[in-house]
Amino acid sequence: MIPQDTKERIYSLTRIDEVVSDFVSLKKAGANYKGCCPFHDEKTPSFVVSPAKGIYKCFGCGKSGNAVGFIMEIEKCSFVDALKYLGRKYHVDIVETELTEEEKQRRDIRESLQVINQYAAEFFEKSMWETDEGKSIGLSYFVERGFTEETIRKFRLGFSPTKKTAFAEDAEKKGYKTEYLQKVGLISVGDNYKIDRFHGRVMFPIMSVSGNVIGFGGRVMTPANEHVQGGAKYVNSPESEVYNKSKTLYGISFAKSEISKKDECILVEGYTDVISMHQAGITNVVASSGTSLTNDQIDLLSRFTKNVVIIYDGDNAGIKAATRGIDMILEKDLNVRVLLLPDGDDPDSFARKHTSEEIAQYIETNKVDFLTFKTRLAAKETENDPINRARFINDIAATIAKIPDQIKRAVFIQQCGKILNISEQAFTDQINKINRQYSVRPNKEQASQTVTPKVEQIKNEQIDKLLASEKELTKLLVKYGQNDVLIDDSDIFYEIKKHFWLIAEKNKIEQKDIDENRKTKEINKLSYPEKNSLFQGKLQDYIYNQTTQNIVTGSEISLIPVNETENQIYTEYYAHLNEKGDKITDYLRDFVNAERVADILSDNNSLDLKYWKKRDINTDENSLNEVIGNYAKETLIEYAKRRIEALRENLCKNFDPATINILTTYNICITLLSKQSHHISR
Repeated sequence: MIPQDTKERIYSLTRIDEVVSDFVSLKKAGANYKGCCPFHDEKTPSFVVSPAKGIYKCFGCGKSGNAVGFIMEIEKCSFVDALKYLGRKYHVDIVETELTEEEKQRRDIRESLQVINQYAAEFFEKSMWETDEGKSIGLSYFVERGFTEETIRKFRLGFSPTKKTAFAEDAEKKGYKTEYLQKVGLISVGDNYKIDRFHGRVMFPIMSVSGNVIGFGGRVMTPANEHVQGGAKYVNSPESEVYNKSKTLYGISFAKSEISKKDECILVEGYTDVISMHQAGITNVVASSGTSLTNDQIDLLSRFTKNVVIIYDGDNAGIKAATRGIDMILEKDLNVRVLLLPDGDDPDSFARKHTSEEIAQYIETNKVDFLTFKTRLAAKETENDPINRARFINDIAATIAKIPDQIKRAVFIQQCGKILNISEQAFTDQINKINRQYSVRPNKEQASQTVTPKVEQIKNEQIDKLLASEKELTKLLVKYGQNDVLIDDSDIFYEIKKHFWLIAEKNKIEQKDIDENRKTKEINKLSYPEKNSLFQGKLQDYIYNQTTQNIVTGSEISLIPVNETENQIYTEYYAHLNEKGDKITDYLRDFVNAERVADILSDNNSLDLKYWKKRDINTDENSLNEVIGNYAKETLIEYAKRRIEALRENLCKNFDPATINILTTYNICITLLSKQSHHISR
């Protein structure tokens, strides 16, 4: 467990814009930053980061929270892991208190697997740098590839000993569970054996966006130790809770900053391609690790840039590969360019032959947009073959049809039409035909949806309205609780209390043993205390006074929020207000419910525009506080009315003649609140 004072120190040092920019390309937008949301696919940035409020909010998918919540969501890690990540980033030493056996058992599996992968990376590094075998086989291989010591250490390259049980034995001595070692694919287990999956291989740790080791690639060593391999040239970690190959790009943790800075990503195929390019000074390079790009990998790239350059070998196989598998990237509205290397070169060999300036110049001079490249290739290969030419043209039309941006699509239609000597109209007609064939149709689930019965709709609407009122109340509390307000006719329950006080006093008089004339005189003399109409003070005090009143004795009417989330915000606010003071919002954000508080703080429509327009009020500080106070009173009136309506609905559903008086009380309260609400809105 992490001590509370350590948590608070981490929170105090953390800047959410610095944390998020490690994963998302952010651009300044006034006091905030904007970028494309990393949690859903979008082309127009709707993801906002507010340094002042310490929150992020996506107005597309709705996700929100603080820095810890962001790391938990992006890395799919536990709360403790997220704090450790921020601790490392801001150089806060975390000394955990001793866990009980029960807490150790409950420790998240994902955290355990990450610890094991980190241990394995260190083991492989140590085996290469500190053993004769590691130096002669592993280190010599990397040196022969031209990698410097700085590069080898940067990418944490290592070596797995040729002894088939070396790693398994060391892990067992260190106390790591066989179950977890097997789960991340570091060992293979049989009835009577445990064997290292990567024995006798040089090791390439695979890291997450944040730099955590999540898997490995291991390359066979030939010919000296080929006899111990018994397998493929490369062996990779299997998928696990921490490693998903289709969502991972090799080198992304080292390349992300430069990708954002240059607004361009260079995509290559293998581990050594990435390493050689980085060593040569071209550091915006990642690899798909020998697989065709997946949707998830494209989404990962699009967090940092919309511009991708894909490097292919210059041989025939490379040229053919350049025409496959790119439709998905275009469909995501990324700008794709292709770069063919000189025949006989791959990115690894090319990087080792040239300086950083020469490589950068070659890329800039020779990269060409994918569709132009594909169209020129088709025109060349089908010059004297009309059947194949028609097939290629249809194929290109299908590719252009996937581009969502209409202007970009029109430009490519024009350019490709000229290269292929086809009219723009014919090209456009074919693309429109393709789009019609793949137009969206309702799915079975949508088609089979039935209309909700009207009674149920009414009930659901009532519940939704009640929750909306509770959310508005806590929003006022969190956003404006510290504001000084001035509220006239502040006691929203004055008329209700007066009404029932008069009824009670009349009943007392009616029960007296006196003549009717005297009863009438005493009733006429009844006078409820004049209301103290003006409230001046903190909004948080006003809300507390109104929501904790005993409105009608025996009525069970309470205005403390009942929704679990809103109740948590409300109760924690007042429970820690004296202790936290003006830092109460930070406390709620960091220790109570980051997502809900972030939603509140990012809501720019707190005071409905209709309120401002209706009253034609200026937006200086005094006017703002006047609006806040009156809006809070309106919100409380509406909330009280909806709470009592819900109580009445529940009472009617389970009607008991004995409760008729309570039902009457509810009806009177609703009527009086409705009159008050109508009076304010005029």
